[in-house]
Amino acid sequence: LTDLPGELLELILCCDVLGAADIGRVSCTCRRLREACQPRGKVWRERFRLRWPSLLKYYSHMDGVSWLEEYKARHNAGLEAQRIVASFSKRFFSEHVPCDGFSDIETLGCPSHFFEDELMCILNMEGR
Repeated sequence: LTDLPGELLELILCCDVLGAADIGRVSCTCRRLREACQPRGKVWRERFRLRWPSLLKYYSHMDGVSWLEEYKARHNAGLEAQRIVASFSKRFFSEHVPCDGFSDIETLGCPSHFFEDELMCILNMEGR
């Protein structure tokens, strides 16, 4: 694998069959593969695009984005959004919603479009 040309290696690592955990494991094996999976590179950008295609409109091609960090932030925002939504029924079962009822959403510390995207994913799940 390490003897392959860089372009071919990138194509393999950008394959949609591989997941983020696979890319993380590959990057831990040696320096050559770690460099191929660099945080600002094509491989993590493709992971991000495959997982959340609607979010690419928020980024410019000229930005020096750390796609690995964006992937982690979006993933964590999704987990937090799922936790918050799961708590809604027990918190807001009554007719009265407290004024500070949504304060945990406002203090998430992530871009609002990450939370909005996760809410759309939850709404579009089958069986909901």
